[in-house]
Amino acid sequence: MSVALVAHETPPQAVPFDSPISKSHKAAILLSVLIKAGATPNLDDIATGSLKGIVDIMASFGEVDRRTVDLVILEFLSELQDFGLSMRGDLEDTLTSLKGHVSEKALENIRKAYVRSPSVDVWVRIASAEAAQLQTCLGDEHLQVAATVLSKIPSTLAAQVLGAMEPARARETMLTIINSRKISADIIELIGQSISDSLFSQDAPSVFTTTPVERAGNIMNFAQSDIRDRLMEDFEVNDPATAEKIRKVMFTFADIPARVQPRDVSAITRTVDPEILLRALKNAPTEAEFILSGLSTRIADQLREELSELEPVKKKDAEAAMNELIIGIRELESSGAITLITEDDPD
Repeated sequence: MSVALVAHETPPQAVPFDSPISKSHKAAILLSVLIKAGATPNLDDIATGSLKGIVDIMASFGEVDRRTVDLVILEFLSELQDFGLSMRGDLEDTLTSLKGHVSEKALENIRKAYVRSPSVDVWVRIASAEAAQLQTCLGDEHLQVAATVLSKIPSTLAAQVLGAMEPARARETMLTIINSRKISADIIELIGQSISDSLFSQDAPSVFTTTPVERAGNIMNFAQSDIRDRLMEDFEVNDPATAEKIRKVMFTFADIPARVQPRDVSAITRTVDPEILLRALKNAPTEAEFILSGLSTRIADQLREELSELEPVKKKDAEAAMNELIIGIRELESSGAITLITEDDPD
């Protein structure tokens, strides 16, 4: 990281661009940006000596060139991602957390610069694309390429891309995901680089951590209900065996009463904001009653009252809320905090 700082002295002296910038200087720049944007960062936990050092730096420089500010912010966002501080571990969540503190124009500039940076993982770049953009890009690609991309990007995004495909193409892509054999990390990286180049027109090995059928099931979990039903009906007619495999690994909102243990309901409801929970339950009376019955009487009664007062929720918004809850359940399961019931479990 380099910096060009202009001092207060007359005449102004610019630090050569190839001069390294210290962490204290970066902190001072970030703090200045936040304050200028109207944010009120809590500095009480910073040691007095460190805070004084940052203040001294802020008082010593007059202007920082725009490119340096952008680079400091980009590095900051990158480090946030490296340490897993964003809610879902992706760029959009990090940028969303900065809304209200940084202008929309600045956020868009950061987004564009970040995803095109060579230092950013190629699959992070691809996952930053719009679903329609990805669908267009994958339209003429080999099925294995499309299957690999859908397997590597977040399941919610993959479900959107899948939903935009022609039914036959969608079914063939899902079959390719399920029937995929082990692909080397080098090949996956090459596929990612090729798709990234196509998406953005510019110039560490990754491996899958789930089975092909699990990847297909995860994508189906987050597909819109009408798209999911259409695909499953297509599979039932053309490939019943595959339909059965997918159904066994799928976990949708409708599966909650049959597969969630009542003792885990309280933990599950804490994975989303109360507003999201209400939107998820509004149009799903069966699932809502199961979840409410697993909570304390006081909390359940309060939620019932709030549900009765809640305005009708659009199907799209309800499904988005349901997916948020499903993500929370899956994260609890992955961490070992809860165990979902399977068909093989005894009654």
